[in-house]
This record gives sequence, C-alpha cells and structure tokens, in this order.
Amino acid sequence: MTKDMGAYIWADIHAWIKNDLKWRTITEEEDEVELVSGVKILNFGPGHAYGMLGLHVVLPGKGGIILASDAVYTKENYGPPVKLPGILYDSIGFSKTVEKIRRYAKKTNSEVWFGHDAEQFKTFIKSTEGYYE
Repeated sequence: MTKDMGAYIWADIHAWIKNDLKWRTITEEEDEVELVSGVKILNFGPGHAYGMLGLHVVLPGKGGIILASDAVYTKENYGPPVKLPGILYDSIGFSKTVEKIRRYAKKTNSEVWFGHDAEQFKTFIKSTEGYYE
C-alpha cells in the first residue's frame, strides 16, 4: 500500500500497521459474521471500494438498523433508482450492494442508516440529546 492509493488517509492505515492489530479477515463467502448477540458484520462486496462492510445492529427499543457506512452514501444513492456516487471502484458491484442491502433490510425489517446523508443525520438522536435503547 502506498500513499497515492486513492482517497484513504495514509496516517490511519499506517497506525493500524504500526500497532500490529490482530485482524480477522472476512472472506467473500461470508455474507454476515455475528460479533455478539444483536450485532453482525455485513459483507456487501465491491462497490464504492474493493470490499465494503457494514453493521446490522438490533436495539431492543428501536429494532434493526443497517449501518451502511460508505457502501451507500445517501438516500439519493439508494434510490430507487440507484444513483452512482462520485468515488466508485465497481459500478455493477455498487448496484448489487444496494440491492443486497434492500433485501436484507426487508428480510430483517430494518432501517438503513447511510454513511454521508446530512438530511438523515438531522433526524438522529445525538449523544448530547440522549440515546437509542
């Protein structure tokens, strides 16, 4: 990995390497990995970047939430119709990721929280206002 490899912050990646973090990779075949009861890593596959992960969290008072991270920036990208973002590794993979998230949200009756949606962010409870149960 070099400093000129895309939109990533080299200092972050360098810190991970320098601190010898113990990684457990998620393979292409693993659609989801349970961390603890109520929290799963979701493997979205390629799209915005080479491989995208998100989280599915089930809160007793709120229900299921899919944290889409950079896999889907905004509701506008989510559509329908799907709208491609500006920074993209794989356009077909991005569209497949959106459909995968839609199916998972429907199957689990979950909300989708986008990684960069300012309008959606305004609707969230902030840490200074309270919390989700």
